[in-house]
Amino acid sequence: MKPEGFPAAVRVRKRREFLAIQGAGAKHHLRHFLVFVVPPAAKPAMGPGDGRTGAVRLGITVTRKVGCAVVRNRIKRYVREAFRRKRGSFTPGYDMVWVAKQSAASVGYAEVVAAMELLGKRPPLGASC
Repeated sequence: MKPEGFPAAVRVRKRREFLAIQGAGAKHHLRHFLVFVVPPAAKPAMGPGDGRTGAVRLGITVTRKVGCAVVRNRIKRYVREAFRRKRGSFTPGYDMVWVAKQSAASVGYAEVVAAMELLGKRPPLGASC
C-alpha cells in the first residue's frame, strides 16, 4: 500500500458499517461537518471483511440537501484528499464517518484540511506521543 494511497481497506463501504459507526460512534461537531468516530475497542463484529484492521477508515455522506451532484462530489473529493494526506495523524484502528452539513456546499479545500487537522488533535483521535 502506498503511504498516501486510498485503498479499499481504509474505506467504509457498506451501509451496515455506516449505520453501526453512526449508531455507536462519538459525535464531533465541526463547522461544516458532523463526524462520528468509533474507537477500535468499540467496533462491533460485522462478519468477514468488517474492517477490524489496524487502519483508520473513512466514510463520507453528503445528502442531496447540500447541493447538486457537482457540489456533493466536490465535497467528497476534498474530504478524501484531506484524509489521504492527514491519515498518519490519527491513532490506528478508528473508524470515521463524515456527514456534510448544508453549509459544506461553500467549503474550500483549505477549510476541510483545517477541520481534519482539528479532529486529529482532539484527545481520543490524536496519535499518541
